[in-house]
Amino acid sequence: MTNAADTSNAGIGASPAAGESGDAWRQAIATRRTQQAAGQNVPGAQAQREDADVSRRRFIRGSFLGGLGLALLGSVGFLLDYLYPRNVKGFGGPVPGGNVKEYKKGADPKHFPDGQFYLVNLDPAESRAGGSGGGAGLIALWHKCPHLGCTVPWRPEFAYEGDKGWFRCPCHGSTYTKAGVRVFGPAPRSMDTMAISIDGSGNITVNTGARQPGGTNNPQRAVKHPQLPA
Repeated sequence: MTNAADTSNAGIGASPAAGESGDAWRQAIATRRTQQAAGQNVPGAQAQREDADVSRRRFIRGSFLGGLGLALLGSVGFLLDYLYPRNVKGFGGPVPGGNVKEYKKGADPKHFPDGQFYLVNLDPAESRAGGSGGGAGLIALWHKCPHLGCTVPWRPEFAYEGDKGWFRCPCHGSTYTKAGVRVFGPAPRSMDTMAISIDGSGNITVNTGARQPGGTNNPQRAVKHPQLPA
């Protein structure tokens, strides 16, 4: 007689029935051991592996986005550093211009690159075309061309209409007198002027933040002072 225990265990360890192939028998055993019934809880080890995979993907994605953000930030920083203006330490505020005794009447303009201006002592007797235009005293001229902002050099050797000594823009040829009055070129106006103050000892201060658009009256903006060389 066969008891119930023998019947319940017959399917687990028994050999394949007659006519049943060995491969089919082994597949049935493997299926019985690995398949998961609907609604059955996932084993803890398997859940931990899935959580680890999700965390790994999040870490990789976060690392990529973080690296991309740092690269973009570095590019912006490089661009700002490239565009930041150099060598303008005094520009935008008061800049010393020396002493009035240093400026001979009618001499060539003196350049102050840090303050971005020229200082010149105009001689009213200089009647040539590129001269003072009748102005007398000190005038401070912003060295930027009103056209596109190129730095305008004073060129004592440059001749225009038979006269030597002019401000001449190297970018598009705008030409100005010693008083900064425009006589040629695409610039929309004369060179801009800056405010000048002179103390009792003749020390000059140019307020580079107080600029006035240039005009044909530039010569009349010159500042007289008793200590200027006669």
